Amino acid sequence: MRFLPLILLRLLGVLVLATTATSCVHLKPVDREFTSAFASDTTFDGSDPAAATAAEALEGMPKDPKFEKLHFDRPLDRSLLQAPHGPYRVGPGDELEIEVAELANTRARTKVMPDGMLYYDVAKGIPVKGKTIREISTLLSKALENDYVDPIVTVNVAKADSQRFWMLGQVQKPGTYPITKPTTLISALSDGGGLLSSSEANEVSNPDAADLERSILIRDGSLIPVNFESLVREGDMSQNVYVRGGDYIFVPSLTKRSFYVLGAVNRPGPVYFERNATVLSAVAASGGPLPHAIVSKALILRGGTLNPRVAVVNIKAIMKGQAPDLKLEGGDIVWVPKSPWTKLENYVEAVLVTAAQAVAVQEGLGVLGATGSAGVTITAGGN
Repeated sequence: MRFLPLILLRLLGVLVLATTATSCVHLKPVDREFTSAFASDTTFDGSDPAAATAAEALEGMPKDPKFEKLHFDRPLDRSLLQAPHGPYRVGPGDELEIEVAELANTRARTKVMPDGMLYYDVAKGIPVKGKTIREISTLLSKALENDYVDPIVTVNVAKADSQRFWMLGQVQKPGTYPITKPTTLISALSDGGGLLSSSEANEVSNPDAADLERSILIRDGSLIPVNFESLVREGDMSQNVYVRGGDYIFVPSLTKRSFYVLGAVNRPGPVYFERNATVLSAVAASGGPLPHAIVSKALILRGGTLNPRVAVVNIKAIMKGQAPDLKLEGGDIVWVPKSPWTKLENYVEAVLVTAAQAVAVQEGLGVLGATGSAGVTITAGGN
């Protein structure tokens, strides 16, 4: 696990998307039990709520959001189902066993440095990142030709650590795994010991049960549209993509859910709760909206990344008592835009990618045992 910080840095690096609305995510859990905003002492504008009659109190009870179901046309690229071809390419962290042929005392094991440089014997640093074993052998033979007679250098991979993927959440053995051979998603889950389960027949009451609808695979900052439900529950091999180095697989819990408040709020990030979470209490837990936030066109997103449901929320109207507060469920995403959006479906897709990446960072910090907050720049398009 000693290469986790390097992998996390790579993971953090993919969180900048080329779009318009930016915010800094602070991934420190908020430790509190929420109540309805209508039971709070103050509102965001600092005014005291007037004493309400029984009828007004009933009218002010949080309501269920009205969701619209979205259908994204994101077919799975069939090429992702093909095993990777070509020779292994070396990367930082790989350990190589090197020897000048017929000279046993030249055998040594050395590691590729974080900058991709390799140091062996009297040869100066050689850039080997992305190169094959044969190419590295040729480079070393040339680098040592002034010190050995017609050197022939043999190179072998002793330990492959550069090609790794993350697998976190509801699996038996979360962590990072090396890719030493072509590995499918099902094989990766198997390597992780399989999904967490219990003897309880009722999966919903089992906090270890995997939420396959919200499970995600992130590659190079984008969501790969894998249907985990079909793959795991139904054995649909059309979803069994091959895992690549740098991939992030996250299988959330079905019941132990946080929700995320992201976008133009003071402390965007995950929020944990026990019961009675609402839009206003969620936004309050995140420090309230920023001065120029578009609070009249906030979003609640619910469901998986393939077929999510979205509700457009006017937070300003809720704060003024002109609209009822809305109930939240574990796994919901509350997004407060920084800039106006027009095309809801396009905007929601960008928000979903951003939220998935925020989850990735949070889980990565948890595995590393990090405490406090971590600032990460995330964006979502405003079109």
